[in-house]
Amino acid sequence: MSFTKDNLKARYLELAEARAGVRAVSAPLRAERDALVAAWQPRERELSAAIKSAEADLYDIDQEAALIAKALGHETPALAG
Repeated sequence: MSFTKDNLKARYLELAEARAGVRAVSAPLRAERDALVAAWQPRERELSAAIKSAEADLYDIDQEAALIAKALGHETPALAG
């Protein structure tokens, strides 16, 4: 293909058609996915908030455990389970 303006314009139109064909396939898939995401987002937010609340003390626990482990020279007792 020679790179004349007419050939480039024609190729651009071919690419636009190819892009539209791809979008025709992906658009309904995206719509279905977006509907699913919209449906579960409120529950996901609730669960994330509950997890954050349940694990609020983990940072302090982990910091203290790390200090103790360091003080023990990392010779910590085995944890059950």
